[in-house]
Amino acid sequence: MSERLAVTCPCCATKLVLDQDSGEILSEERPKVDPTVSFEKAMKEVQSGSQRREDAFSKAFERTKNLDDLLSKKFEEAKKKAAEDKSTYRNPLDAD
Repeated sequence: MSERLAVTCPCCATKLVLDQDSGEILSEERPKVDPTVSFEKAMKEVQSGSQRREDAFSKAFERTKNLDDLLSKKFEEAKKKAAEDKSTYRNPLDAD
């Protein structure tokens, strides 16, 4: 006789009873939810979601705005380093 395994879903808190040998779901028990509470919670998440999206957009915009300056500084530093380097360049594809 196969053993049973009880698992609780971390997302929706559904309790599942599984057959350990086959992995099949033997039974499930979904939590009772008051529809008004979940609707109010969903509305709060939607309203706070717009603020989270705005914050994420602002951060991405600031990074992009400063990216041009950062890349130009890195390029100038690389040009300076290349000008100071007196070693000769050997193409690795030319090696036979």
